[in-house]
Amino acid sequence: MKNRILKNIVVLTFIGIYCSSCSNDFLDTKPLSFTTVENFYQTADDAESALIGCYSALNAQSVQGVWRGNFNSSMTFMLSAGTDELVTRDGLTAIGYAPFGNLAVTSQTPTIEEHFFTMFVGINRCNYLLDAIEDTEMGEQRKAEIMGEAHFLRGLYYMYLAQMYGGVPVYTTGEHDENALREPLDVVYAQIISDFETAYSNLPNRADIQGRANRWSAAGFLAKVYTYLASCKTNGVGADLGFELNSFDWVDADDFYTRARDITNGIIAQSGYELIDNYDYLFRETTNQFQMEESLFSSVSSSSSIIGNYHVWVQWMVPPGNTTTMGGGYGWFRPTGEMFYKYNALDMRRAHNLSNSFSASSTTETIEGDTYYVPDPANGVTAGFYSVAKYRYVDPSSKPIDISQSMGNYPLLRYADILLLNAEALYMTGDEAGARERLTEVRTRSVSDVSQVDILDDAYYKADFLEELLDERSREFAFESQRRIDLIRFGKFYDAIMGLDENGGRWNVAVPIMQANLEPYKIWFPIPLTEIELSPIEQNPGY
Repeated sequence: MKNRILKNIVVLTFIGIYCSSCSNDFLDTKPLSFTTVENFYQTADDAESALIGCYSALNAQSVQGVWRGNFNSSMTFMLSAGTDELVTRDGLTAIGYAPFGNLAVTSQTPTIEEHFFTMFVGINRCNYLLDAIEDTEMGEQRKAEIMGEAHFLRGLYYMYLAQMYGGVPVYTTGEHDENALREPLDVVYAQIISDFETAYSNLPNRADIQGRANRWSAAGFLAKVYTYLASCKTNGVGADLGFELNSFDWVDADDFYTRARDITNGIIAQSGYELIDNYDYLFRETTNQFQMEESLFSSVSSSSSIIGNYHVWVQWMVPPGNTTTMGGGYGWFRPTGEMFYKYNALDMRRAHNLSNSFSASSTTETIEGDTYYVPDPANGVTAGFYSVAKYRYVDPSSKPIDISQSMGNYPLLRYADILLLNAEALYMTGDEAGARERLTEVRTRSVSDVSQVDILDDAYYKADFLEELLDERSREFAFESQRRIDLIRFGKFYDAIMGLDENGGRWNVAVPIMQANLEPYKIWFPIPLTEIELSPIEQNPGY
């Protein structure tokens, strides 16, 4: 395969608000993980602009000419599709999309290369900012906060890389060895934990700019890291592969679950975040102000037509239908039939997360003064219109940006997650009663009458608490980039997919394809072939 023309990352003196596509391009044959930044900033304004570039890698439509390798669109299906929640729509062959729902991803799948590159762009922007900030003339308090935000974002980018690929090269300065090898997971996670701890120590309880990271963002992701590592160790994730780079043997599960319990207890007691009343408002395009009451950290979109940091929900995240008149989508990925039956009929999350498409008979509703079309309800799973409905576009006639894109923020860490992480940690440290109370707390918002929560508790009860927890996480976080990682860390990825019924719903026609492609090594994505060709690092087993 010919070496791809890559582009080094060049942060200009003034990046401009959320403009991440500014670059000086030249031929380069360095690995995807080797990206460099020329830093010219010396003033406080320069540092603030550079920090915007660090955030921008989360969801910019294009990062240095590489498209959508982040939460703009790709990461949403990379982390949700090919599970017991979401499959590729029958007949879809798009090479950048379909393989993820069919478990047919290879080292040459374009989205893999785009994602790997984009995450390292974010890391290296953070590194260059941290290299330069000490000599920048600005107030010490704000300097410490910028450093905290850069550490937080670097930890976040590395966390996603580690969860998706395993060990990766670890760079903590802008100037680094292009031939650096992959580090084992203990080294990678030591850096991730250090970054989140530094952020926790330096960030305020709330950022001055809405949507920026704060100390509770860092605390929450620390808890996610600890529960991830502890559960992977407890469930022997990847042990059968014999691949030392991605081994969890070094993890002290008891210690990490204790840390997760204590951190989440602190967030619950002190952070001020809460479950908002309307679950729907977490995923509407125009209700970001409500989402911020529950979301400890989101990938933030824009309502400006000239900025360009949006989320693209049209491909699969909104109900299918006429995009121009109703805000419908394409339905490239579809829910499994099993997803529908995971909900009790009293659970209002089912009607929000799953629907049929928009149709000529669809009505409208008004949400905080904005008009939304209402998709037809899903009363079963056999109809061809059975769809994901979690996210909703506002009436296209009122949008200031392209109708295919979303002004809505994409939540990456919600208070509901803190409660369920706390439940997991409580259970694993010996408090099952307290853990079950947390499940009830999350479910209470899901019923029209609080007295009905007892019915949900009874309907959802499983003697194995962790099985019940995993189901509850699926109900609450359906299609929120959580399911793939949850199934893997609980050691359920293989069994969940093999347990799907090809006759269980209209789109379960894809199930035999998934099952035929399923292999134990697919708990990891492949390192991009370009990276292997241009550097000495080794591939994940099986690819």
